[in-house]
Amino acid sequence: MSYRMIAIDLDGTLLSPDGTVSPRNKAAVHRALKAGLLICFATGRNWTESQTVLNAVSHYSTAVFVGGAMVIDTGQRITLHRTAMEPALAREVCQAIEQAGHAALALQDTTQTGIDYLVTANVRMNAATADWMRVTMAKLQFVENLSQHPHEHTIRLGICADRDEVARVRHLLRDRFGDRILCQSLYVAAYGVEVLEVFDPAVNKWEGVLHVARLHNIAPEQIVAIGDDINDVAMVKNAGLGVAMGNARPELIAVARRVIKSNSEDGLAEFLDELVASHEVEPMTQ
Repeated sequence: MSYRMIAIDLDGTLLSPDGTVSPRNKAAVHRALKAGLLICFATGRNWTESQTVLNAVSHYSTAVFVGGAMVIDTGQRITLHRTAMEPALAREVCQAIEQAGHAALALQDTTQTGIDYLVTANVRMNAATADWMRVTMAKLQFVENLSQHPHEHTIRLGICADRDEVARVRHLLRDRFGDRILCQSLYVAAYGVEVLEVFDPAVNKWEGVLHVARLHNIAPEQIVAIGDDINDVAMVKNAGLGVAMGNARPELIAVARRVIKSNSEDGLAEFLDELVASHEVEPMTQ
């Protein structure tokens, strides 16, 4: 099979357990680029939260953010695609989150609003949320009651909390909204943060990756997708070659065609070098 594009998750895949890009992984990404492969990062983070990673790896191309809800040309700083939440639904979900005792986090289209999150002002922000906002250097705007906000630029809703509390709220939301939402939780090991995410049900990383692929006339079977968490399942399952990290969740390993070494062992770098050396690679034409 001739591969032309590699979709790479960030946390748990490109990033080491301490949240950094290892020199080995950075070098392997650039060897793959030199070989002619299109490298597309596909992350649950938004653009702001990804800036330090993009700077560390020194690769600025079209990338998939917010679990597939946004596609951004990071070199030209242009939003190419977004799937926002329906405003009335966003208000309902915020009400449920606030009634559950949490400050709702409404991720915004930063290019339109100049901020990253709207945050419920009349519910105290917990320590996990404050830590994550500080780590990611997110720009916040506090709103008295997000259940009454217009939400014209809201891409994702959620909370940060401990695992048990996230599980409680996730079940509450799933029971109330069913298939009207996509509701999932992710653990960011490098920072010890559990994140609950709520999207429009059409959102997933694979749809974002396909948007990038179509821009370059790349077929799905020419894509390699690599990840470790629940939000990587769609792209790993549907790509021409789906790859799970050794540290991946069981749900992802179950749908992957390859399992490689963990992010603590620079499994990504070893795999990328193997791919370039032993598989047919069709160089990108610019």
